[in-house]
Amino acid sequence: MRYDGWSLYAAGTVKPGSNGTTVDISQIRTLLNWMQSIELGQGDLCTELITPYALHSSGSVIARSNGIFVSREVLELLFEESGKQLTLDWQARDGDPIHDGEVLFGFNGNGADILKNRRLIHWIVGRMSGLATATKQAATVLDQHGKTLVQGISVNPIFELLDEIAFQIGGGIWKRRGLTDSIYITQNHLRYSGGTEKTMEQIVRELGDTRRSLKIEVEINTVAEFEKFNELDCDILHLVGLSEADIRSVFESLNPIKKPVLHLNRLADFRAQYADYFFKYCAIEELHCNIEPLNLQIIFNPV
Repeated sequence: MRYDGWSLYAAGTVKPGSNGTTVDISQIRTLLNWMQSIELGQGDLCTELITPYALHSSGSVIARSNGIFVSREVLELLFEESGKQLTLDWQARDGDPIHDGEVLFGFNGNGADILKNRRLIHWIVGRMSGLATATKQAATVLDQHGKTLVQGISVNPIFELLDEIAFQIGGGIWKRRGLTDSIYITQNHLRYSGGTEKTMEQIVRELGDTRRSLKIEVEINTVAEFEKFNELDCDILHLVGLSEADIRSVFESLNPIKKPVLHLNRLADFRAQYADYFFKYCAIEELHCNIEPLNLQIIFNPV
């Protein structure tokens, strides 16, 4: 299924898909401005030396590998300050399957803006499309076993703004952003705050009536930890770093009260028998750690 693009709203949000999740465009602008400030500093020395003023140019950006294209709307934001001085003629939309040699977009106008941002174009298109492609493959495999792909815990800080868009377009579900919109308790939180019982009591006391509207999620790293938290007042247990034997023990012997989220290092770690286990959501950590970028080429037409 091809994704039909985002909807841009005056309120400054991007809505990437039909699940109601929104991305703040102002945050993406801030991220892109920061990336440009690091990449360019006071300017692109080479581009500014080869000609004293910007030249009118045309050309195209071409895919050099197969995959799912994502990044159109992000690149539109990257070049929005170019205004009418640079036109992007899009041949691909976010979510389109693309093939080696296919034109993603043409450009016409201020060629210096393309040259100055060439490395960012490669990185943004490559990363977002690469993640969407791998996500699509993983989501398809899990769906065949009745499971749904969700983000893992290995997401990249800051760049998750872009990764979230690519992941969802690829068919995954992104459930949280940063550290501000969820209660996700790790074993280090428990050690820091004085142990399991003390921590859980403190959280419930602090939440008060809002406890009914906020989910408490706990990261589980051992079978013993699962046994302890399976009976406590928490909503979601994340099984992270468990061995295959541990996973079998949890689902075949310990009777989860609520459906946990199973985190696997690799898609290859998923076993056919997991289809019958009592969980719906599965995270594949390698999707966030080993992104294989889509290859592309920027070609200027001769003057």
